[in-house]
Amino acid sequence: MRRSIYLKKLVILTGPQGSGNHLWSKIFSLHEDVFGWKSLLNNYWEAHRISEPFAECWKNIKLLKDFDWDQSDYFFTSISVPLGIKGQGTKWCPNVPAFAQAVEDLGINVEILVIGRDQNILSYQQTRLREESTVRHFLDQLPHMGNVTYLSYELLYLYKQEYLKSLKLSIPVAWYDERIDVILEKDANSKYIKYVEENPLDDCNKTGVPAPLNPFKEGPTGPQPEKPVKCC
Repeated sequence: MRRSIYLKKLVILTGPQGSGNHLWSKIFSLHEDVFGWKSLLNNYWEAHRISEPFAECWKNIKLLKDFDWDQSDYFFTSISVPLGIKGQGTKWCPNVPAFAQAVEDLGINVEILVIGRDQNILSYQQTRLREESTVRHFLDQLPHMGNVTYLSYELLYLYKQEYLKSLKLSIPVAWYDERIDVILEKDANSKYIKYVEENPLDDCNKTGVPAPLNPFKEGPTGPQPEKPVKCC
């Protein structure tokens, strides 16, 4: 994807369902100069389809040309791929590369941020809420997004403001905002974590004796990777 030299900038945050879209949207909407999902700052959660400022444009990319781009020099939007639930007939895949290209055609510089989360937690969360693992749909689009910046859910919680300070993005980041401590007060990963009483490598770490074989290696009957399929 080409990079323009225009002054106005849009950051697109995207990733698999359940990878922290709402969390990151709060973080990047904090700065007063950024036109972002401001209403989300007053609530723990909101439906993207109802209140995200670019929600209608994601459904119909042609609406981007009528969007009021005079509201700011810095814009932020977020989207998960896919959205919705298959069993309810609401599942669909927003086209991130096409959206980004349409914005750049308007003379606005676009940067794509890709968020990630532990793959096991993503599988559990998506299966519980979405009836299936949906990461494959995001992976179908990822190769077509061009140069992207990757963000880590786990690093955000581990290093907090220091991690945010290290980011070099097209929009300003309010890493100093006191609301960040409130936003990061509870790590949603904690409910998926179970304490391990013992581990096959414990003795190796305590004694320094090497392990000649991989104690975690599964046999040929272990889980096999799911073949990617096209969305919807």
